[in-house]
Amino acid sequence: MSLLLILSVLCAEGSNGVVRKYWVHSNNWNNPKNWDVSPDPCDPVILSDRGYDYSVLVTSRAHLNSLEFPSTGELMFGDRASITFSLSGLGPGQCSSPVSNTYTARQYSWGDPNNWYSPSRDPIFSTADSDRIPCWTDEVVFNESSVFNVLLDKSVEVGALKIGAEDLDTEDVRAYTLGSGRSQLQFINLAQLIVTGRTVCTNHQGCLCGNQLDCSSECPRRDCAKPIKSKGMCCHYCGAEVRFRPPAGFYLEKFKKSLGNFLKDKQLINDDISITVSLQEYELSTLNVLITVSDSITDGIEGAGYESSRIASKIHDYILDYDIVRASDLFILQSHLPYKSEATESLKPNQTVAGGIQSWVLYVVLSVSFVLLIIIVVLLFKCSRRYRDNSNNQPHVRLDHGVLPRTLDRRFKPCVPALDQDIPTYEEVLMEDMLTRGIAPDQPRSQDTVLRSAPRRPGYAEIPTSDICDRARV
Repeated sequence: MSLLLILSVLCAEGSNGVVRKYWVHSNNWNNPKNWDVSPDPCDPVILSDRGYDYSVLVTSRAHLNSLEFPSTGELMFGDRASITFSLSGLGPGQCSSPVSNTYTARQYSWGDPNNWYSPSRDPIFSTADSDRIPCWTDEVVFNESSVFNVLLDKSVEVGALKIGAEDLDTEDVRAYTLGSGRSQLQFINLAQLIVTGRTVCTNHQGCLCGNQLDCSSECPRRDCAKPIKSKGMCCHYCGAEVRFRPPAGFYLEKFKKSLGNFLKDKQLINDDISITVSLQEYELSTLNVLITVSDSITDGIEGAGYESSRIASKIHDYILDYDIVRASDLFILQSHLPYKSEATESLKPNQTVAGGIQSWVLYVVLSVSFVLLIIIVVLLFKCSRRYRDNSNNQPHVRLDHGVLPRTLDRRFKPCVPALDQDIPTYEEVLMEDMLTRGIAPDQPRSQDTVLRSAPRRPGYAEIPTSDICDRARV
């Protein structure tokens, strides 16, 4: 019967491309996870009092010594199921020392990835924890022949919901929880479950799951020096992660197929290695494709995760060699020093590759360059404004033909302080030229400032002299 159920699930899973996820827990009487020890006809049975109502479904015939009920709850019987309180048929001495056996009905969280099962359609890649729980495009299935306690403490969205053969939408879900008996006891806060009706992801870059993980389950101990905790994973692991920001025109499914062929060609796949490919959201709401490689191989002296680090380095080189993304958008994090590869050098534990560092340096250089450009523009603006102010405040000097005399052209250095006291200032040169041409009244001239004689040319008015340079003379 179980084999037939699995085959039917696999056929249904691949029939229309819809991803289905099945709830794995039940409060059925014959579920061994609910018992302290396996039920024995000689033992008295206690249905534990959990402080909340729950249902127990008996699906077969059972023989008991005695049965103790909790304060509240219900006991349900399936077809041809029964409980017999009798020791008849047992041989003498078989119930010499009966021991109480306790049945415990537990509540399980919707967001715990360990509470869901989905038939794997990929022979190479495993599924990240964030994708093991129902996503907003998945179809959720609860077995009709089971009872359960599902804790839904956060609002979630699913593509479709089936309880047995019945399809429920959002309104049906609310009506289901308001029913009586079994339906009331199976779900807690089910009113926060929204059925979207969309069961296909149409984004070629992939779709985020959209529902929050519950990582309250206990994680196993890892045998490596620095285990890694990746986004979308509940527990630390020994190995490595490679992530990158998908470029425009990136197709997630095509990339997974190409990467799977590469891993098979290089013989990098075995039963001890687990590789996941998922879409995760990082800071500033940026989406990254995350590849995790983990193992529990402890045969070598390096410990668990060393082989995974080597495979992650190969994946990193493959992404660079085939120019899938730029080096600045590719990062690798490892719990061990990997083997040196063609494209990367050995990295320290938990250190990103040079591509990420180059991107950081590039941003800094561009920022500094932009600040310097702003400073230069401000200085040029202030200098031009000062020049216009000085031009407006000073009298205009008009010489013959509208040009400076050759003497002025050679000696005049505008706005530059005189470094040599023997070099005359602009006023001194102008006054000397005016005196030489007979434009201004004769004034006593020192021997230092006498210029070569030049023909006097009348017709110019006296020009007042003032310091036209806006900078102080040294």
